[in-house]
Amino acid sequence: MEIVIIGGGKIGYYLAKTLIPYKHKISVVEIRSSVCERIANELDIPVLNGDGTDLEVLKSVIADSTDAVIAVTGKDEDNLVVCQLAKKTFRVTNTIARVNNPKNIEVFKRLGVDTTVSSTSTIAETIEQKLDQTGMKSLIKLQNGEFVISEIIVLKDCPIKNMNLREIKLPNKFIIIAVIREDIVLIPNGDTLILENDIVIAGSQRKNQDELKEIFVNAKHLKH
Repeated sequence: MEIVIIGGGKIGYYLAKTLIPYKHKISVVEIRSSVCERIANELDIPVLNGDGTDLEVLKSVIADSTDAVIAVTGKDEDNLVVCQLAKKTFRVTNTIARVNNPKNIEVFKRLGVDTTVSSTSTIAETIEQKLDQTGMKSLIKLQNGEFVISEIIVLKDCPIKNMNLREIKLPNKFIIIAVIREDIVLIPNGDTLILENDIVIAGSQRKNQDELKEIFVNAKHLKH
C-alpha cells in the first residue's frame, strides 16, 4: 500500500517505523525541519518539510495511487482538515485521524473521516486488555471500530483445546480467519485442530466480543 503520514512526531515516527517492514510505501509530511531530517536519516523514507493542511503540500505527496492518508499531528483540527482534503480533493479511499480529545470522535465520523484513533481511548483499552487474563486481545478495528479482528491464545485450560473446528458449535457471526502454530499460519477448515499455545485469529462485531471470549473460556456453544 501507498501510505502518507501527516505528522512526524512520536506517533508518526513509530507508525512509519512499524509499517516499513510490511513493504508498504511510506511517505511523511512534517512541519519541523529538524524532525524531517531525523526521520529521513533514520528510516530512509521520503519526508516532506511542510504544513500538512496546505493543499499545495498535499498535492506533492498524494497521488492517484495513494491508498491511505493518516493524520497524527497534535492538533485535532489539523487532522480533520487533512482527512477532509484527502477525501474530498484527492479521493483517497482510506483516511485515518488521531483524535486527541475523545469528545471529537463522533464529529470526525460525521464529517467523513473513515477511522478515528483516540490516544485516550487506546490507553484505556490497553489497560483493559492488560487486566484481561483470558489470552484475548484486539488486533485491528474496522468500520469505525464496529468490527474487530482479535487474537486469542489457546491457554492450557482452554476448554476447546484438542478439538477441531467442526466439533465447536461456532455461530455464523464469528469468523475464524487463521490459526497460527509456532511459525506456521494455517488456513482453517472443519478438520483444523485447536492445540495449546495456538493463536487463533478471529473476526466479530464489537458487540459480540464478550460472547466470543466465552466460547474460548467457558466452552459455550459446544456440540454434545
